[in-house]
Amino acid sequence: MISRVRTLVDSHAHVWNRARTPIDWIDESLPEIDRDFSVAELDDVAGAAAGGSAGVRMGAAVLVQALNDAGETRDLLATARGPVVGWVDLAAHDVSERLDATRELPGGARLAGIRHLAHVDADPEWLLRPEVGRGLEALAERGLVFDLVVRAWQLPQAARLADAHPDLLFVLDHLGQPPAGTTDAPLDTDGNGGGGSAGGDGAPGFERWAADLRALARRPNVRAKVSGVAVRGAAASAARLERVGAVGLEAFGPHRLMFGSDWPLVRLADGYGAWLEQYLAWSSVLSHDERRSIDELAATEAYGLGRVAAAPDRPAAPDSAPALDSAAAPEAAPAPTAPHPPRPQGAAG
Repeated sequence: MISRVRTLVDSHAHVWNRARTPIDWIDESLPEIDRDFSVAELDDVAGAAAGGSAGVRMGAAVLVQALNDAGETRDLLATARGPVVGWVDLAAHDVSERLDATRELPGGARLAGIRHLAHVDADPEWLLRPEVGRGLEALAERGLVFDLVVRAWQLPQAARLADAHPDLLFVLDHLGQPPAGTTDAPLDTDGNGGGGSAGGDGAPGFERWAADLRALARRPNVRAKVSGVAVRGAAASAARLERVGAVGLEAFGPHRLMFGSDWPLVRLADGYGAWLEQYLAWSSVLSHDERRSIDELAATEAYGLGRVAAAPDRPAAPDSAPALDSAAAPEAAPAPTAPHPPRPQGAAG
């Protein structure tokens, strides 16, 4: 008998405490995210969003780094209730030792993958550095995933990387950050929402992104997240999801896609609840098995949810307990604003 309850795994969420890990790109110009966010609040917000939709429940969440900072990863591991995509310096000569030391931290068994903010790295070809390649081999040897957070013009680099490391599983965040609008506007390459050309060659942004996404998807060791594409305004956001989601489905198929909220950055659009409603409506035309794959199975497989759930916790030392679960105000309805708010320069995503 097919269950009518949809269980969702949120494959992409962030928490932060800026007293411990300052995030320099967040300030008063971004009031929706200009405060701390905790695991407890994530649970509350996600649960409330699911509670607004009949037959939907939220399962685990994957916490993803927001900084290229080992201290943040230490705090995430000690605080998370599910898998963590953290950070180590993959270009370091002792990357293997650093990975092993990270797995020995309190909560280190929750480490499921590594991510580097390559989309804002000073080196536009950081992904292709030989020393980074050695770091990626160390990930593959340990069964860890590498999350790809890239601009659309970096998708060809991602494809080269996937070819070079066939034994490593790559997960593309936010469908490779497609163009901000729902028309064939030129691709914004600086993160500020607006004009610019795709990779500087003047090609239509959407068409170039779609072609490069399809090319990346031909690599069997790549998965992708349906996340980070919401914009302000229900109609605009639903239309954008329909358009970019159709390309993602064509490219990866439902069994290599996974749902993600990008909380709390989704507050820069209309919030977790609105995004969840749009995702549920978009995926409602799929079969039960296809929906279940995107809802939970792809993320469960990629991030080893069963292994993480069964792993024993390592108790944190009394003086090292992170303060990520500090009290925070409940998620409020966003104030009316322009339909396509700019994504902040340097945003973690």
